[in-house]
Amino acid sequence: MRYPLTVTTLGGRTAVVIGGGIVGERKVRSLLAGEVPVRLVSPSATEQITAWAESGKIEWARRSYREGDLDDAALVFAATNVRNVNHEIAEAAHRKKLLVNVADAPAEGNFHSPAVTRKDDLIVSVSTYSGRPGNATSARDRIAALLDREP
Repeated sequence: MRYPLTVTTLGGRTAVVIGGGIVGERKVRSLLAGEVPVRLVSPSATEQITAWAESGKIEWARRSYREGDLDDAALVFAATNVRNVNHEIAEAAHRKKLLVNVADAPAEGNFHSPAVTRKDDLIVSVSTYSGRPGNATSARDRIAALLDREP
């Protein structure tokens, strides 16, 4: 089943990103662009994530994932560099009936993040059935170029 949607509110809950590396940074950047409250769980993080945390843009639990980290989550992103930890996060999210994106094994999750471009009050998202995100990114970039030419 494939059904695209745009989330407009999380009802006071947060997006939880587990993993503070480059992939986690990309997930956090996208969530911040959508004005989604973010909690990062990771013992370490990129310089950019650290800057977001220091400026108060995100909450950062500076430790490894543990049970209970998903308790107030609406969206979950498993983005560690440890396969069995991402699997554990996915299973916990499924038990709680949460939406989960698994960076290193997309089939373990129940949603994928589309390639997105924003202009004024317009949001355009592109996704694929093929599991080839490069195709979506390329289409998004072509659409963005068209929108940039609009007056």
